[in-house]
Amino acid sequence: MPWPMVHFAISEILRDGMFTPDLLLGSIAPDAIHMRGQVTREEKGVTHLVHNDKLPAKEVIKLKCYEYLPKRSEPEWKDFIVGYFSHIYTDLRWTETVYEEFEMNYTGALHDMRKTYIQEVSQLEFDLLRSMRSSEPLFSLLLKAEGFTIDPFVTQLEVNQYRDTKVKWLKDLNNEPLITPMYFKIDNIQSFIIETSKELKELFKEWEIL
Repeated sequence: MPWPMVHFAISEILRDGMFTPDLLLGSIAPDAIHMRGQVTREEKGVTHLVHNDKLPAKEVIKLKCYEYLPKRSEPEWKDFIVGYFSHIYTDLRWTETVYEEFEMNYTGALHDMRKTYIQEVSQLEFDLLRSMRSSEPLFSLLLKAEGFTIDPFVTQLEVNQYRDTKVKWLKDLNNEPLITPMYFKIDNIQSFIIETSKELKELFKEWEIL
């Protein structure tokens, strides 16, 4: 699955560069399940609407958006929900395209595959961070968001803890592997971001959500 910077970059395009705190926070909220410690694949699957080991189809994401949007009236809630389900759609498209290509092209030892993925995606986080106009407003906006509980998936506390953990990680330059990715090149990922943002915009327009 893509890491936070991919989700943030898509959020930025969704709002034509005017992303909001709760849209940003919502865009990483499904992964806040990790604040519970060593979660199982099945537990993480719940927050991502996984069924029979597969991420949901577009129609399921649409129905869940329609289910959750009316639960509260605040515009911040709407942004949070749009971010939450944008995350799931982005994970779906990443799995079908970027990750599938990685699996097909990977030439290293099988037991090193996950390590390679983590290293390269870690580098990608910092490459994407530098490609944005300014990282500090991004972090400032994120930290302004109060977040929400979205039952039965994640709590407000978990979402905020996850946000704080990721901001701290991204601000620590010692976390950058300082490698040149073989599989996750920034130009390819930026193309993925643009295309996925376009798809999401069209879907949300069709669903009369944005």
